[in-house]
Amino acid sequence: MLPVRVRWSEGRPPAGPAPLALLLHGWGGDEHAMDVFGAAFGPGWLLASPRAPFPVPTGGYAWYPLGPNGQPDLQALGHSLAGLISLLDQWAHNPALDPRRRLAVGFSQGGAMAAALALRAPERLAGVAIFSGFLPPGLGDDPPRPLTGLWAFIAHGLQDPMVPGEAARALADRFRRAGAEVTLVEYAGGHKMEAPAWRAFRAWLATFVPPSAPR
Repeated sequence: MLPVRVRWSEGRPPAGPAPLALLLHGWGGDEHAMDVFGAAFGPGWLLASPRAPFPVPTGGYAWYPLGPNGQPDLQALGHSLAGLISLLDQWAHNPALDPRRRLAVGFSQGGAMAAALALRAPERLAGVAIFSGFLPPGLGDDPPRPLTGLWAFIAHGLQDPMVPGEAARALADRFRRAGAEVTLVEYAGGHKMEAPAWRAFRAWLATFVPPSAPR
């Protein structure tokens, strides 16, 4: 079971069923690394921040280690993906949570995991928000599953030295072809959250009420 930090946005629960945001940190992060994203949410969101299972030698944790050629360990990726699906399943039938508003938000490698969740388990999500992310190698060749009704927000810096902008465009194209409602925001900046992406994400969140429950 993945360790997970759970809290209410703005410190209080809503009057009715709550939306859920699964916050997925990047390489070397932990369950506190995505705290800055909490400020983007209005009151009443349940924010769940799991810690990835694989320790990084330089500190923090990863969702999957990299091999000598820089390629992901797909077995480890599958292990992490199963852990995240298990977390979502724990909350699937909780009457205090709104099944129409389950969102995975990830940065960098966490963004890759959010993309993997959307592609492998779209019925468990209503949306994804991916910052400086990418589609993990090895997943792009899977037969596409329908993503009709899924909302996807993708933000990427045009000067990102770690993940090229083409990765975000390819991910947006993959989601669109599968039927997702995609918002792609490219901005002047590197491998970090910049003000234009922050403003666009908050505006997108304000409209995030998908018309039906996840598939």
